[in-house]
Amino acid sequence: MNSQTQISLVVFDLGRVLVRICDNWEHACKVAGLEHRPEKLSAEREAALYEAVYAAEVGALDTREFAREAGRHMQMAEDDVIAVSSAYLRGTYPGAVELLDDLAAVGMKTACLSNTNANHWRLLTDRSDANYFPLDKLTHQFASHLVRMRKPEDRIYAHLEAQTGTAAQRIIFFDDLADNIGAARQRGWNTCHIRTDADPIAQERAVLRELGILSS
Repeated sequence: MNSQTQISLVVFDLGRVLVRICDNWEHACKVAGLEHRPEKLSAEREAALYEAVYAAEVGALDTREFAREAGRHMQMAEDDVIAVSSAYLRGTYPGAVELLDDLAAVGMKTACLSNTNANHWRLLTDRSDANYFPLDKLTHQFASHLVRMRKPEDRIYAHLEAQTGTAAQRIIFFDDLADNIGAARQRGWNTCHIRTDADPIAQERAVLRELGILSS
């Protein structure tokens, strides 16, 4: 990352970057208060579950279809799968909304680029839900299930560039997964790999100050 780079678009992942999420499916089961939690999956069932998650994240399965498919592999009731999926989101990180407001105040365009699904997007956009996030504060929103592609596929990064009219070298991207960061770097994006053992908002602000985008 070059502190002299002229950034014109700040791109955020959502989970573990702006929005709190559970550590894993087992953690979400506990948060959901599920009494009968699924046993450790075999490698075959784990692979099948990943395929269902992937399909949901590219819009090939809706919420109920995903619950049916995932429930079959984990031997869970469909409604329990949906409950656990909903429990996966844990609200917005303190300071996340204020960060977007500060970026807007200096005229910086922003976007989210998130691997997500219909259920999580519904919760994020529902003003009555505890997980509501004001996505309208972002200049652009790219959700995998809506654009039907996901990170770290190269084409989703190309799609964002084309839709926003932004050259790769003018983007700064925040994500918590190394594969997603690596794919962005290959396209020439400036990146920051968010550590999950520290405050993500503080990390993002530090980088944005280094780049001269924010003063404090």
